[in-house]
Amino acid sequence: MIAKIVVNVSSSNVDQTYDYKIPSEMVSFAKVGSRVKVGFGLSDRVVMGFIMELRDEPTYEGSLKDVIEVVDYEPVLTKMQLELAEKIRDDAICPLIRILNQMIPNALVLKTTKYLTIKNYQAVDASIAQLFKDNEKIPYQNSLKTYDSKIAKEVANNNIEVSYQANQLCTDHYVKKYLINPTNAYKYINDLRSKKQKDLILNLQNEIALTMDEIVEKYGTSRAVVLALVKNGYLDVINEVASRIKIREIPIDKKIRQSKDETVVQLLNSLDTANKPVLFIPKDNTQQIDSIIQIINKYQKKQQNVLIITPEILSSYQIENIIRKKTGLSIAPINSKLSDGEYYDYYKEIKKGNYPVVVTTPVGALLPYNNIGAIIMINTDSDNYYNDQSPRYNLKKVMIDYASLLGSQVILTSFAPNITDYSYGLKNYYQIIESIERKELPVVHVVDLKQELRNGNNSPISQKLLIEILKAKKANKVSILIVNNKSYSSYVMCRSCGKTITCPRCNISLQYNKKNNLLICPACSYRVAFTNECPTCSSKELKFGGFGMEQINEELNTNYPSIRTAILNESNYDDYYQIMLGLEEETIDVIITTSVLANKIDSDRIGMVGIINLDSVAKIPTYDANERAYEMLTYAKECLNSSEDSLVIQAYSLDEIYLKTFLLNDYHAFIKEELSVRKILKNEPFYYINRIFIKAKYDLMYKEANEIKKYLQSMLGKEVYVIGPTYNHQHQMVQIIVKHRINDIGEIYKKIYEKYQTTTVTIIIDRYPKYI
Repeated sequence: MIAKIVVNVSSSNVDQTYDYKIPSEMVSFAKVGSRVKVGFGLSDRVVMGFIMELRDEPTYEGSLKDVIEVVDYEPVLTKMQLELAEKIRDDAICPLIRILNQMIPNALVLKTTKYLTIKNYQAVDASIAQLFKDNEKIPYQNSLKTYDSKIAKEVANNNIEVSYQANQLCTDHYVKKYLINPTNAYKYINDLRSKKQKDLILNLQNEIALTMDEIVEKYGTSRAVVLALVKNGYLDVINEVASRIKIREIPIDKKIRQSKDETVVQLLNSLDTANKPVLFIPKDNTQQIDSIIQIINKYQKKQQNVLIITPEILSSYQIENIIRKKTGLSIAPINSKLSDGEYYDYYKEIKKGNYPVVVTTPVGALLPYNNIGAIIMINTDSDNYYNDQSPRYNLKKVMIDYASLLGSQVILTSFAPNITDYSYGLKNYYQIIESIERKELPVVHVVDLKQELRNGNNSPISQKLLIEILKAKKANKVSILIVNNKSYSSYVMCRSCGKTITCPRCNISLQYNKKNNLLICPACSYRVAFTNECPTCSSKELKFGGFGMEQINEELNTNYPSIRTAILNESNYDDYYQIMLGLEEETIDVIITTSVLANKIDSDRIGMVGIINLDSVAKIPTYDANERAYEMLTYAKECLNSSEDSLVIQAYSLDEIYLKTFLLNDYHAFIKEELSVRKILKNEPFYYINRIFIKAKYDLMYKEANEIKKYLQSMLGKEVYVIGPTYNHQHQMVQIIVKHRINDIGEIYKKIYEKYQTTTVTIIIDRYPKYI
């Protein structure tokens, strides 16, 4: 039998299947989706691969290597996952192995270790022989790099042999358990002189296998007694697979009642007839939670499971806690905070379909699901659903494809869906379900920051914002201040030479982090110690511009010490828990956080939300900045539970459509206006916007970028608009922007990509860029 195998080598030069012979003794359990160990390349190094296809005859005419080992008796990837991976590869245009590795836990990726074996001690160089320390075989480590030239010489002289071994990073976790040996225990129990040993045997005679700790705790005995019984054959020791899954205890609230919300009922009814994804726009957080619980209940009655995807970790914790509290169901929470072992244990149970609900961030979206009735994606306006590292894909599109393979219904939810998603609904690609009634606006105050400056107020906190903070504090309410800069200031400028301190990689302003005395790049995370000196002219006359969380916190603590502040700047459950605890214990007056984290703070004690500078989002250089500003306003509103609460919006530009339509509480008017502008400017959803990166020697980058531009224009003519080439400082590559209306442009991109695979030029095709 022949296996067509994709090897775990991420180079695009080997992005194909290779034919290997399956030895006769492995044929019975070699299956599509299983991992294998194979020798690859001229060095015949051992690497992991996946069986993509089994056939009787090879497609390669030369001699074939044998599969070294079929690692799995049962496939780790399902056929649906393999089919989905092919779809993603065609869309993202990247090596297939990168996608396959995202579909399994890190624990199942085989790590290849290089070994050196000494064959002739007498002939080998003394300094090299000393490295082996009387061992015949040693693993190659970075510390041996200084000996590379000598090692290479010994390999050439056949004195040292290089070999490779692939090992699994993590395996099942086993624990020792103890149980009665029925033959010895009952036959020789009267021979026992120790009363403690005899009593323990009698206690264990009807027990299942228990761990040492369980026996000691339950029966008040000692480890010595247990070990003595093992030694004398009265107890057997077995190794059982033990789960590493940790479960937080959450009290069950109540039974699920049928929803009386007309919009939720409409949503539930649509799931029986919809043959397309459903775009659900909830009125408020209460309606969204109700819809999720009702969907779970609906599919539980059908004995089907539900997959819920959230954009980040805090959302996943929130949703998991709410579902467990309201339903009492067993839930698998998948996120990047899990250890490799925990992730692996969850993967095994999910593959068996043992969890009625899975709540995951994008990291677990591609696991081997089955018996899934519905896939719910929460807050689909989030950038986190766009993978900006290879493989570069749109997770919404991927999950719609996955649902088609699984036979599942997709529900996309958002309080302010992005323009492209909403337009798909208008074109009938999605079915839109939304509440006719919009959530009532709180009391809104719009502050003109230009006027604040004219009034002599240079603080990031306007007089109106301060009044509302103090008003909320007096009413025993808490204020949330939203600012997206986590540092002290947005930039540092020299007063002497006028230069701004910039990132050497990205050429954008470095932010000043006062707590750690660092200058940090918000794009690439480059950081350097702040020396209070201009790197250009060495002047110490520096100005801090723009406001960050640290500065606002400092301002409040210095000028208003009675106001108790807290900062939430990380998507970390422990930090979030401390904030929620502070709200409950009434030890916080003001929470300073980002727009992404603000709407995770769900509490009746929130009485005021202040946006420090709306322009920080609305004026970013990207075509969808207006949309991002409107979303920010919408989620700020969602933090408040009462129409008597207040929302303070600080901005320099007040005559903007996103602000006007928000104040009218008219999302549809904003959509209509934004669509008309985008149509004129040939932006999404009327045109696809893609980006192609070209990386090579500096002069060659521009030459090849222009060649690609000419090729696209010659192939597509007036159907394509190509902007550039320009240099992208953040990515340190040349880029061209491609605007087009061609659904199947992937084949053209694939030809461009393949053309450069055997050259020194690197081509990256990004069909879903976040910021353009």
